[in-house]
Amino acid sequence: MQASSAYPLMASLLIASLFISLFILPIGYTYEETCTACQGRGTVTCESCHGSGKCWVCDGTGRIWYMNDGWCAFCQGTGRCPTCGSKGWHDCGECGGEGVLFHWMYTPIGSTIVLSIVDVLLFLGLFVLSYTVTAFHLSFNEWVYEVKDMGFWFNPSFMTWLFAKQPKRWAKWQTVLNLIYAIFSGVFLLAFFSLRLITPESLAMGTVFSVAIVCLFSLIFYKTYISRLEESP
Repeated sequence: MQASSAYPLMASLLIASLFISLFILPIGYTYEETCTACQGRGTVTCESCHGSGKCWVCDGTGRIWYMNDGWCAFCQGTGRCPTCGSKGWHDCGECGGEGVLFHWMYTPIGSTIVLSIVDVLLFLGLFVLSYTVTAFHLSFNEWVYEVKDMGFWFNPSFMTWLFAKQPKRWAKWQTVLNLIYAIFSGVFLLAFFSLRLITPESLAMGTVFSVAIVCLFSLIFYKTYISRLEESP
């Protein structure tokens, strides 16, 4: 098997391995914590009657003296607290009456897998976007073909010139830049959307190992892109 045909296979196997790992490896764990709202009892005192079970409007009498008919509409004349059904308590809203809270957290393996998938998808998306935008920009600026050398600093047409004149060098630039963007964006997204589901230790370990994985993938992807350029007429 030639190297040019092996690189796409390697990239596909790496992506497939990451997605398969989501289903066969322990990406998370659950632990219990005593509910602080009810102190583990599973019930809380009714906030309307403060545990008395009586209607707080009519004080449990079912009648209100200043009303014309003297009938308490809040409790329908029963004198019982309608909030708790005269029990004086109700199930804790935080734990659902269980007395404990169940927390799901990422394992270091889980954070590595999820962050690696996010980084790889971001890298691919950014590379495709860069290619599309640069090719579109080149279609309106074909004059760059006539430029022998173009400086980099603060030149908005530099990447377009590279794309047209030195595609291999353009691919190297985009691979490095998009890799950096993908790593930082992936860590930010995981920390932002899963802040309560991941510990700092798991995030740190996941970041380290995912960086190694996405760097390997970006290298394989770069080799694949270069091999396709060399094969094209």
